[in-house]
Amino acid sequence: MSLAPSALAAPDEPGAGVSVRAACPNNNWSDKDGGTDQSTGAANTRTGTGTNCTSVGQAQASHVLDLHCYTEGDGGTWSHIRNTVTGKQGWIKDSLLVNGGSIFHC
Repeated sequence: MSLAPSALAAPDEPGAGVSVRAACPNNNWSDKDGGTDQSTGAANTRTGTGTNCTSVGQAQASHVLDLHCYTEGDGGTWSHIRNTVTGKQGWIKDSLLVNGGSIFHC
């Protein structure tokens, strides 16, 4: 009897298929960007750059978000923001922001 290769076989590329959990909280940011952005819809503001990090609030599409800087995180880049409506600050994944988030690396 021949067995099919395991679906969990090692990937061909280093790091492929490996999920890295973000450090929570991520306090490695500074206010380098004077720009603003808005979320594409309801978006959680988190303590770090991953969905495993605690949500501290939610940005709505109508909220103006002050941009601080961006860094790499779970599934792409994330911007550190301050929500001008709620006063909450934290990280939002850039793909959830209308203009793609901050242009300044943290």
